[in-house]
Amino acid sequence: MKRPFGISTALFLALAAGPAPARPADPPAAPLPADEVVAVIRTSTGAPPTVVTLSRLGEEARIALVSRGALGAAAAALDRPALRAALDWLVDQTLLSDEAARLDVFRVEPAEAAAEVRRFQERFPSLAEYRAFLARNDLAEEELAAVLRRTLRVERYVQGRLSRAARVTDAEVEAAWRERPELARRPLDQQRAAIRARLAEDRTRAELRALLGELRARAEVRLLDPLGGPDA
Repeated sequence: MKRPFGISTALFLALAAGPAPARPADPPAAPLPADEVVAVIRTSTGAPPTVVTLSRLGEEARIALVSRGALGAAAAALDRPALRAALDWLVDQTLLSDEAARLDVFRVEPAEAAAEVRRFQERFPSLAEYRAFLARNDLAEEELAAVLRRTLRVERYVQGRLSRAARVTDAEVEAAWRERPELARRPLDQQRAAIRARLAEDRTRAELRALLGELRARAEVRLLDPLGGPDA
């Protein structure tokens, strides 16, 4: 089932953060304890803080990747750069989910959550491989459903917040065409759809950055040392 507005949860962080800066490869390091705490997230709503352990971070990262079709991530090892990126994504997920709950919008019904679990299961070639994934990650199906339910609610909330930003008028398309000499070399009618899509993406990116910046400013997000990230 295609998501409305075409923004996946995995894309949220990419839109918000932009391209990652180049960095040298990490030196070999000893494995981290699975229950090492890597982040504590306190939002402005008064809800209990969310404590993220390394094991939970790995679970969340694999669920997100498999949900988007990256089945190879189901059993692959996640290196520290991948875990750092996943942690940024999970922080944003937590803040967006908490905000949707605070506003009491875009609730996900039990039947919808069950459908998400079925779609996730169908990513695997067999029921046995799906169950093996749950066993490797020590995940009950109810825990998987909770993650997928939260993800769907966040998607709906962000789509609702950003849908206005994606609206681009014909006049704005024509103005962008005139202002860019490299575009004006070809007739507008041949490029109208592509220009509209690019303008909508740029606006969506900016709106998402602003939304996440606002939520992070209202929250207390402490990133701890095991992944080599700074405190925030």
